[in-house]
Amino acid sequence: MGVTLLRWGAAEYERGPFVGLPEGVEVVTASGPDAPLEAADVLVVPSKSRVDAVVVQRLRRCRLVITTTSGHDHLDVAALAAAGIVVCRLPLVRRDAVVETALAMILGLTRRLGPFQAAAAAGRWERANLATYNATGLGTVAVVGVGVIGTRMCAVLDALGARVLRVDPRLPDGVPLRPALAEADVVTLHCALTAENRGMLGGDALAGMRAGAVLVNTARGPLVDVPAAVAAVRAGHLAGLGLDVFPTEPTDLAALAAPNILVTPHAAGWHPRLGELVSEGVAAAVRAWIRGEPVPFPV
Repeated sequence: MGVTLLRWGAAEYERGPFVGLPEGVEVVTASGPDAPLEAADVLVVPSKSRVDAVVVQRLRRCRLVITTTSGHDHLDVAALAAAGIVVCRLPLVRRDAVVETALAMILGLTRRLGPFQAAAAAGRWERANLATYNATGLGTVAVVGVGVIGTRMCAVLDALGARVLRVDPRLPDGVPLRPALAEADVVTLHCALTAENRGMLGGDALAGMRAGAVLVNTARGPLVDVPAAVAAVRAGHLAGLGLDVFPTEPTDLAALAAPNILVTPHAAGWHPRLGELVSEGVAAAVRAWIRGEPVPFPV
């Protein structure tokens, strides 16, 4: 019996062909509400395709949903589970790129590369004024969310000699968020977006961060109250802010960018092999599902 795999709304940089799929799997690519959801046995979606309860009702044949992302806030997991549909994700395909981007932001902000670059653009040689820039080392870093990406982030920071606070309620020895915010020189977010943590870095939490700390978010935009975070930097409470994701996308990056505020257009996970790794991850999940084995990285 053949299997129809519907690729619904693939991102532009993920549109290479799927390779390694089992024989008998037909790939259909479509986008928008008129996509043939009813005919799909397997549904593959990026973060921009929302699989809500209404969509789930149309997945009459579907038994496997694969999101090509690490996060899964665009999926109604409860509705999918109630419909008997297995859900999995592909956290490895972007893991290293996200870690590298977050680390680049952390180092750029703590070493004050933005202000130094602004001074250079203005024609100033600031060798005699280095102390006024207050550059720091990594110090204590709070990693919020210790899943696949957060675990790799912790390992990299450990290797660089940072003191790492692991903030994750799933860890028996994890540090609670508020004490970690008060202690950390750097806070980097790597958690999934849930109903419970939406807006968790709002005004009160930001005010509870250590003065002169740096905040980086390469996870999900709604985790952070962006206007409040920008205000905290401009008021001097935070020394730097790095944002790759935003509550609303696209957003006006020019209104946010500054020497001590680094912004990128939801680009942290991109790398030249992304499409290839997505293809490999989808093929591995489909093969496992067809064989009746547990799929990798179930949600």
